[in-house]
Amino acid sequence: MKKNMIYMIVIISLLVFILSILSLKVIKGFIPLPIGVRHVFNRIIAPKDLYYPIVTDNFLFHEKGFTNTYLLHPKYLDLYELGFSSTGGEGISSKYKFKGKIQLEFFWKDKLLFKKIASAIDTAWYAEGDMTKYKAVSLMSFEIPLQRKYKNDVSIKLTVLEPDQELKKYGDSIKLYIAVSATP
Repeated sequence: MKKNMIYMIVIISLLVFILSILSLKVIKGFIPLPIGVRHVFNRIIAPKDLYYPIVTDNFLFHEKGFTNTYLLHPKYLDLYELGFSSTGGEGISSKYKFKGKIQLEFFWKDKLLFKKIASAIDTAWYAEGDMTKYKAVSLMSFEIPLQRKYKNDVSIKLTVLEPDQELKKYGDSIKLYIAVSATP
């Protein structure tokens, strides 16, 4: 009886150990999973820092030709979004429509991977307790790893092709962000 109990404890301990290692490998990206599956998995596990931005900046959406390049240091392989948030107490009017055009160029080291254009709101989140204001606006989603193979040494170059003058009135309270997408 005691021998059976010891075997059972050893087997359960090994199973827990193996499942823990497999979970860690899935979370850290060593086991290839489609991004959609990984996104759902990350949302279920939900580490505390999952939605912390990997980039924040005072990007000038209202200045034509403004360009900045950001080195991305993704902690999670997931679906990411690029957008802006209101750090001031006033928020962004829920009647707001993005009228600009931003070119996104993705690079791996110095090699251009692909370009995209953001020209409309993809998703927006209301400010807590106020359905007349947005706290954040997402302009575009993309996957990391990009094109299913690039993870490290990835950068994004943003260029304002057509400025959105309405954002000028918010001044420094508007911050560009790149973070894991909060949408399913």
